[in-house]
Amino acid sequence: MESSEPAGRTDSGELTRRTFVVGTAAAVAVAGIGAGTAEAAAPTDGAVAAARAAGTGGFEWHGGRRGQWLAGDTHVHDDHSSDGSLPRQTSKQTKPGNLPVGDQIGQGERTGLDFMPLTDHRTYDQHWDPQWESSALLLVPGEEANGSPHAVVLGAVDVVVDGANPAGSAAFRHVQQSVWDVHAQDAIWSQAHPDDGEYTPAAGVNDNASVQGANLVEVLNVASDPDAEIDYAENRWNAGFRFGVSAASDCHFRELWGIAGPGQPTTRVFAPQRSVQGILDGFRNGHTTVSQNIQGPFLTLEADVDGDGEFEAIGGDEVVVRDHRLHKRAALRVRVQGGQGTTVHLYAAPGRSAGPVETFTPQTADETYEVPLALTGADHTWYRVEARSPGSPSGAHANPGLPDQLRGATTPIFLSVGAPADPMPEIPLPVADTTADPAELVVGEQGEFAGFPDVAVDEEFTHIVAEVHENQATKVVYLRRSAKGKLTRALTLSGDSATARSPRVVASGARVWVVWQDELGQEQPHRPVILLANSTDGGRSFSAPRQLSSGVGRAVQPALALVDGTYPLVAWADNSVGAFDVFAQLIGVDSTPVNISAAGKTTSAGTPEDARSPRFPASLFPAIAVGGDGRAVVTWQDDRFDPDPLWTGHTPPAGQPASGGTDPDNWQILAAVRTASGRSWGAPVQVSAVTDRADRHPGLAIAADGTVVAIWESGALQSSGANLQLRSSRSTDGGTTWTPFEQVALAPQAMSQRAVLSCDPDGAVRAVWYDSRAADWRWKVFTATLTTGTGWSAAEQVTTRGNNTWPALDRGVVVFASDRAATRPQRDRTQQVYMSSLH
Repeated sequence: MESSEPAGRTDSGELTRRTFVVGTAAAVAVAGIGAGTAEAAAPTDGAVAAARAAGTGGFEWHGGRRGQWLAGDTHVHDDHSSDGSLPRQTSKQTKPGNLPVGDQIGQGERTGLDFMPLTDHRTYDQHWDPQWESSALLLVPGEEANGSPHAVVLGAVDVVVDGANPAGSAAFRHVQQSVWDVHAQDAIWSQAHPDDGEYTPAAGVNDNASVQGANLVEVLNVASDPDAEIDYAENRWNAGFRFGVSAASDCHFRELWGIAGPGQPTTRVFAPQRSVQGILDGFRNGHTTVSQNIQGPFLTLEADVDGDGEFEAIGGDEVVVRDHRLHKRAALRVRVQGGQGTTVHLYAAPGRSAGPVETFTPQTADETYEVPLALTGADHTWYRVEARSPGSPSGAHANPGLPDQLRGATTPIFLSVGAPADPMPEIPLPVADTTADPAELVVGEQGEFAGFPDVAVDEEFTHIVAEVHENQATKVVYLRRSAKGKLTRALTLSGDSATARSPRVVASGARVWVVWQDELGQEQPHRPVILLANSTDGGRSFSAPRQLSSGVGRAVQPALALVDGTYPLVAWADNSVGAFDVFAQLIGVDSTPVNISAAGKTTSAGTPEDARSPRFPASLFPAIAVGGDGRAVVTWQDDRFDPDPLWTGHTPPAGQPASGGTDPDNWQILAAVRTASGRSWGAPVQVSAVTDRADRHPGLAIAADGTVVAIWESGALQSSGANLQLRSSRSTDGGTTWTPFEQVALAPQAMSQRAVLSCDPDGAVRAVWYDSRAADWRWKVFTATLTTGTGWSAAEQVTTRGNNTWPALDRGVVVFASDRAATRPQRDRTQQVYMSSLH
């Protein structure tokens, strides 16, 4: 947990929330927060084995679904958070850190967890640390996003930037837009310690509680007050919100590993596959249960609503019945493992205020109870289970005088008559724009996810690639559209792999090339490689993919272009040599990939005395443009000029105050040039040479007159509450020198991000991006064009309905992802790929 105030006392002399946790560390160690008084020590090997046998790692059947309960943590920190360790917090972030990525991962492994993210404050940089790897547990991408309230994001592809609200907007507008941004990546949004952002027992819910679409809510964060978190969750469930429960160690301190380290408390998720996507899908379905640690108590809840003897629903499921009359044999089934010494309560809506429906006192290590199920007059209700016991407080802010502290809880089973519940927020969202636009659906089915598209246009066909997420797999698909508008069926290029991502496509006549990253189904450790497939018959069939990267490190974020209309040029980010560098290979010319970003970069393994001393500046998210003369330019984001790259905030010289807080690095845009296919790459040059911004996610194009144009999103060195804007620069000497930046379609009240460039058929350079300036708050795709002499045009809105994100562009044709076909404001995964012509 992190406070928005500095560590230490406020001017009024009151302790901040962060300091309360730090200041009571000794008391916490004695009281054993998050563990019973007899369970304060870290789990032994035998205990871990017993926990696994009791429901972690083995496949089970629930309601006809095969899966396994995987144990993990959803909220863990390290020193990539500026306050990520005890020495940092107690010194106001002036001392060295003592919690490196590898140590925190190692503790998760020793605890016996199956999965764990590192959710550092408003940064994704921990994933670019060479220590972010494990062969023993699944590392899930994660971040603790936003300034206020905080949220845990799981499964996103990069940092989620928290923007500012336009004047006069509801206070939670920026939060709602972040939720939609996360869902556009098929990632998970979890409300972190809601008693510190959405709710207090004294005042009840605040405006932030009206945010719709959260997948999870923390109800057992040991740095908070779990009873207040339970109260908040029940309040929202009663208002029609549907989400699962999660637990969080919120661990910053290795000194407390024995009682509040990773997995203390534990979130279990019922996952059809032991994979990152399987875990995310389990979270999305709310198939979760939480316990004070990996040993338990492990609670599950099932329902046989139709009375046929088969328990078809588990915690997190929404069951819709025709009327209030259930079969006389309808029942709930409660299973308690490792619950000796606890009291187990079964609650129905409205929850604890009405008292339990049933109470159980387990006497053995594994007990099961069945309870008749009948509906009352309400059309929407829910049932959940929790376990309590006397002893140590359940969280740092829990009432120590409570006779029974929270030890475990399930997500409810939700029952509705006629139709599922819709949220009833205190503040409704603005009515969505329903104005028609000319976009055409090209990829994706109702209820499924398709996104991250790319497009290539030639004389006869428009070639489209995208990710499709289904059955716990991420696949790369290809299709083409003829000039007459006929679409082919989608062809899966990634075969049986369930871990293919980030496709890119180029085409020239009958030749089509597609590149993507793929872990080939192996995620422990993460070792994605870059694969390239080609077609010689216009996309009717493709060759078996060829691996380009070495497979030694992680190869990600491929980019693709054609040189001389014949040779595919592939660039990607790769940490096979330590730091992430950009590699490039001209297929058919280069025998091996070339590291084009390492020149001028300094790396260091650091010293054992300071976890924040390693220096591994990252070169990421490459983009490529190729000129008619064969000249190739690759651009990327790079933090080599930051004083301590990949570490939020700055450790000052002795005797000076810290600076930077959790502010991002000074990312800059760099470029390298290859003047012809047979030549070597030039040294990296600066495109956006500013020291007071975070410039990221570049796009690149070469105009008909040979001018090289770059675009990128630029943010203040501010952790949250500042909007991204688009900036651009030009080079008239082929990419060697660059003009000072110019603004592109500036709208200070809006967030503009993920811009890409291409040339229209007439040679004009066009940009597309997605943006938050619309009156209905939803993300829309916008475009602008560059004219020699007059500069960038004003922004023109391209899309209207729903959220529209992640655009790609070629020769005036844009493809983008949209949730416009979704029918519910929550628990509707529908996102599809659409196409529109801009000329």
